[in-house]
Amino acid sequence: MSSEPPSMRPLDAVPEMRTTAKWTLAAAAAVGAALIGTSPLAAAGRIHGAGAAVAAYAGLVVGLAGVGWAIWHTAEALIPPLTTPRSLDSDPRLSDLRAQIAGDPAAFYGPFGTSMADVLAAKALHQRVATSLTVMLADEQDSDRKQTLQLKLAEANTAVGAASSRVQTLLELGHAWCIRTQLRRARLHTFVGAALAALGVVIFVTATSTSTATNTPAPAPSVTHTAP
Repeated sequence: MSSEPPSMRPLDAVPEMRTTAKWTLAAAAAVGAALIGTSPLAAAGRIHGAGAAVAAYAGLVVGLAGVGWAIWHTAEALIPPLTTPRSLDSDPRLSDLRAQIAGDPAAFYGPFGTSMADVLAAKALHQRVATSLTVMLADEQDSDRKQTLQLKLAEANTAVGAASSRVQTLLELGHAWCIRTQLRRARLHTFVGAALAALGVVIFVTATSTSTATNTPAPAPSVTHTAP
């Protein structure tokens, strides 16, 4: 298998995922604006009594809490995660990625081993070899040995570059995967927030409707006159 990582960069998917998060935030903000817009203010004039006022207030709080819940968790997808070689082995957001890697380590680590630690160790080893060959090449006078050292140095530098590319690709993959995981979680939290917002609207509408019905005077009884 080739030691070069795939040409497709994981970071290419990040802008699209963040665009999705921004659209979700815009939708949640629109719902929040509707909850505190002109309709609730107009309905507030129909509230009579402390009980109805408390119920209407509770409805608005629950509704806005649902909107805030959705915005809070969706905004997490817009915060760039810090991805390091250690986080690839320990970050809970990357647990399913680690499971995929464990199923086919050669597809991710190539010929350098079965873990990020193996890749880093291989990179460090080839860097030391390249450094030693550079020193030897500077002191070598024999043309044949010099040519041999140059070939070995080129091979060592190629291995260092391949290992570095693997590390970079894995870090980018982990970065994109963290955003993907957070965005998928945000969809669930958005659903929960929408349910809370709907509950708040129901509470508010019920409070204002009940208050209006309670304070509406009953119609006067009609009097029927009987002719003598």
